[in-house]
Amino acid sequence: MKAGELYLLGKHLMELASRGMRDDADPEVPEIYLLLISVVVEAPGLSISELTARTGFAQSHVSAAVAKLRERGALRTHPDPADRRRTLVSPVDGLVTAVARRQQRDAEQVLAAALAELDPDEDSAADRAARLVEAADELYHLLTARALKVGGDPAALMPLHSLAEEVTGKPKK
Repeated sequence: MKAGELYLLGKHLMELASRGMRDDADPEVPEIYLLLISVVVEAPGLSISELTARTGFAQSHVSAAVAKLRERGALRTHPDPADRRRTLVSPVDGLVTAVARRQQRDAEQVLAAALAELDPDEDSAADRAARLVEAADELYHLLTARALKVGGDPAALMPLHSLAEEVTGKPKK
């Protein structure tokens, strides 16, 4: 795989994930809003720089999106008591349940549906999706650890699936 193909793969995966996290009745909102809300609900009290590291968006985009989401009543911000120069971001009440409902949608099902469009054999698509999601999960943990500068310690990462598990009581496969 070449770097250009890796880039295009990332765009395809983002599109699939975005479709998987939306409902048909949802208004169109920038992708950064959806991702920031998911991360903030999972890990309330992160700083803007921590959100930047987790999402991969530029700090200026993260700051602007947080400000818009605060204006719209989805997020709260407050100064870090340990360092008043830093801004910490938390979700408003009610957002946790809504996000948990979306996060419990299984990536394997989203990917299997996309693969089934190419191969009508649903069992084959489901098997392939399971293998690919397992590899993607490992890659997610490695690259997130790198972005957060925590090495390969998986315990240092807050997985984005933990909230759905907590709310629904269903463990991740």
